[in-house]
Amino acid sequence: MKSLVLTTVICLFLSATSFSQTLGKIEYGIKGGYSYVFSSFSAAKTEGFSGGYAGVMMKIPFDNRLFFNPQVDFNYRGMKTNALPAGTYSKLNEVQLRLMPVVQIDFKHPSQNENSMFVMTGPSLGFGLTGKQTKQDGAGVPTNAKLKYGFQHYGMYDASWHAGLGYETTSGLRILVDYTYGFGNMINTDDAPSLRYHTVSAGIGYWFGRKK
Repeated sequence: MKSLVLTTVICLFLSATSFSQTLGKIEYGIKGGYSYVFSSFSAAKTEGFSGGYAGVMMKIPFDNRLFFNPQVDFNYRGMKTNALPAGTYSKLNEVQLRLMPVVQIDFKHPSQNENSMFVMTGPSLGFGLTGKQTKQDGAGVPTNAKLKYGFQHYGMYDASWHAGLGYETTSGLRILVDYTYGFGNMINTDDAPSLRYHTVSAGIGYWFGRKK
């Protein structure tokens, strides 16, 4: 699985670079941020979970004020609850690798060379890497273990949609607030409760090579 993810990441960036060669200057940057995770769990009410992300990104001119903005990051998320029947999760945390082929629309045209608001939207595909789980045993006692992926366990893959509003400066600073809606049910066990993630994030980034 790791080799598949690595190959996918390389192909994403190589294809983006090749596609953009005749469209204009490509920018490369880094990003990081804080996430507040709301989990929708059919078995019980959950509490908010503090997570975060860090990764790399590209900004590729496409047309006028539209840019292809592929990103790859490591995302930390989870859920917790205090009221569960035996045999179900009471706490989860996970680190996943996300591929994000999103687009960005700047409010101002690049030729103006001014600070600009922007909107960002698009999908992502997450690959679970590692994590921890807490389940209630038959007596209702919490049992801690490494997160188990696979059939009849926790889902390794997750698809989401992102929508955000941000601000970029001519010196390269990037600020973004975004919402992520998770489509997939993360619990694969038959007849188990459903679990989906919804996240609000605030982050900063930096584009290399810009001049004031």
